[in-house]
Amino acid sequence: TLDYLDQINPNYKTTQELLNEAHQRGIYYVLVSIINETQQVIPKRLEDDLLNFDTYGLNQFWTVYHATPSNDIVYDYSMQLQLKQINISPERIKENEFVREKEVVDGWEYELDSDGNVVKDSLGKAIKVDKFKTITCKVDEITQFKSVQVVGQIKYLDLGANQLIKSFPLASEYIFEHRYATYSGDKNALEKEYLNLLTYKYVQFPSNEQMIFDSSEDLKNRIKNIKQSRNCQI
Repeated sequence: TLDYLDQINPNYKTTQELLNEAHQRGIYYVLVSIINETQQVIPKRLEDDLLNFDTYGLNQFWTVYHATPSNDIVYDYSMQLQLKQINISPERIKENEFVREKEVVDGWEYELDSDGNVVKDSLGKAIKVDKFKTITCKVDEITQFKSVQVVGQIKYLDLGANQLIKSFPLASEYIFEHRYATYSGDKNALEKEYLNLLTYKYVQFPSNEQMIFDSSEDLKNRIKNIKQSRNCQI
């Protein structure tokens, strides 16, 4: 009503002050926290990243999220990100060896008829034809693989009533995969895909801590999807 009043009669008396007061009184404040139940140490930067709600774009006109509590605010709700399991796979290396063959032009020769004579065209010139040879290349394709899975749940609590409102399962996976290849023979026999792989080399596997941190982007997207779903309206 105040907004409508401001549209038809801008700056009428104390409309702006009343608008601000109504907004402040109507905001739901949500306190966000992470509860680690994984029995593993979570990297501090992962916790900071997950609690940086500015990067989620979730704050709305009537809902504001805080990761750090403010003494001047009475919080209406609590959003708990409970991490229950962190499963990290072993570092795995898979090798696949194969051979590629290809026919390529290797000079030319005169075309001969069935009697072994040189074939000529209508102008009397000897006809030349391409000579072909088969080239081969043996490829060793190597794939490095490691993955991390983070399992947990999100809980929303009404702090005024001190009761659980809703709970949502949360699961995220991050995969590190790096492919490269070595060869012997003539690499001209290879398709472009494998020629590209030859430019890469072995790399160090990321540490467990780095893998857990790298999962944060997917975790944040899943949290954002849960928050924006119809079943999750505070």
